[in-house]
Amino acid sequence: MPYYTKLYTFPLGTKIRRIEVKVEGIEKMKLNKKIAFTEDKERVHELKDFYPENWFSYKARVGIKNGEHVIFLSLHLYPARYNASRNEILYVRNFDIKVEYEVAPESLFSKDEYDLLVIAPDKWVKDLEPLKTHEEREGIKTIVVGLSEIYSSKYFPTNGRDDAEKLKYFIKNAIEQWGIEYVLLVGGRKYTGAWIIPVRYAYAVDAVPPFTERRFISDLYFADIYKYEDGVAFDDWDSNGNGIFAEYNNGGRYDSVDLMPDVYVGRLACRNKLELKILVNKIIKYENSQNKRILLCGGDTDLYDADDINEGEYLNERIAEIMHDFECIMLKASDGTLSRVNIWREIMKGVSFIDFSGHGSPNSWANHPHNSEEWVGITIFDIPFYFNGYKSPIIFANACHTAQFNLTYECIGWHFVRKYGGGAIAFIGSTGLSYGFGGYKTAESLSGYLEIEFFKNYYNSSYLCQMFYNALANYLNNIPMDDWQDYKTVEEYVLLGIPCLKIHL
Repeated sequence: MPYYTKLYTFPLGTKIRRIEVKVEGIEKMKLNKKIAFTEDKERVHELKDFYPENWFSYKARVGIKNGEHVIFLSLHLYPARYNASRNEILYVRNFDIKVEYEVAPESLFSKDEYDLLVIAPDKWVKDLEPLKTHEEREGIKTIVVGLSEIYSSKYFPTNGRDDAEKLKYFIKNAIEQWGIEYVLLVGGRKYTGAWIIPVRYAYAVDAVPPFTERRFISDLYFADIYKYEDGVAFDDWDSNGNGIFAEYNNGGRYDSVDLMPDVYVGRLACRNKLELKILVNKIIKYENSQNKRILLCGGDTDLYDADDINEGEYLNERIAEIMHDFECIMLKASDGTLSRVNIWREIMKGVSFIDFSGHGSPNSWANHPHNSEEWVGITIFDIPFYFNGYKSPIIFANACHTAQFNLTYECIGWHFVRKYGGGAIAFIGSTGLSYGFGGYKTAESLSGYLEIEFFKNYYNSSYLCQMFYNALANYLNNIPMDDWQDYKTVEEYVLLGIPCLKIHL
């Protein structure tokens, strides 16, 4: 059903006292035939009451805007509501909105001691000194903290039920006491299965059999520090207190989670010092290697859709329109230009960005020619041949599992980033099953919407993290978030790379 969004932004510490929405001019209309809904909303036809249930919904969240901590109030207005059993709609002609609030007398967070917090295992702290020196040369005040320093309360009192929550509380203290804006988590999973740096699994459970992925990694957990609860409060992602985090339809259990990022988080999922050395060197050398070329790869993501389009290519074209001052190289499965060789050739020439729009797995990305079962794409076994030097692109992958860095064998996203002598400087992808709509609706919600928003934020961002996290914030503010797929989309995308990577020369 149609909706309008009104977004209000308030200084951190503001208390929202009352929200009043009056509807004017309610009218009724009998329909000649049933309204068709997308598959995820088919349940509407089983309801006896009107859908949506109310004329409006709202959510207050704590987040960041232009480097400032703020409170977002996202108000969704529904001008038409549908009753499937009666096959009629109610609609209104006008909304009258009143928001009463009280602004805090002074800023809650005013410290400015550090900009970037790097968290790493103790034995890697010295290896990160060149990166610290580089970032400070770039004007980013940096502190590197070892895990034992967090667990031993060297800087702040230790709090938290497990190691992941201890890290989250430490980040909270670092925001409030040091004024940090960026967090770099250095460490992934050992080959033995143990974690070098803790992770948090979210439980937004798939409701589309046979897809039953019960949990997936979410680094957003470390970025979403606060929630709005009649003021600013710590968000532990476990509102029902059962020790399972970010639940959505997990055996009928739900957690109330904020999800809005309060700090910019990236991860170098390194498994050893060699990978760390490669990444530190790539980051330091990256700043002078950019150009104005973007590689766009797509195909027919949803076969036989009603609109009969190639969704991946359609999203590529939308991105080409956004990145209007870039040379856009389009590789399409529909015309045969998408191939392993052509992807390799363009990466070797040098590109600043790559957009992969299609299907994925931990070890591959691919898509279909139009209405064909054929797969065209790349695997982890192609990446060793990408000797593009320090012409390292930023990659966004709208596809399943491409950043699933918890596997014994490293995922394709991390293969790109840790590639010596080439590959990518950063990779944004999903740690689980990702979802999208068929046809033109692919750009209106879920992963396709996030993909578009990421590139939309290029021109108003200075750093990579702003592109990514502003896209997440726009999703949360503009989409009603009334389905498990919305929650999973926001929670499962991660940034494998340093967050404060400059994207403009």
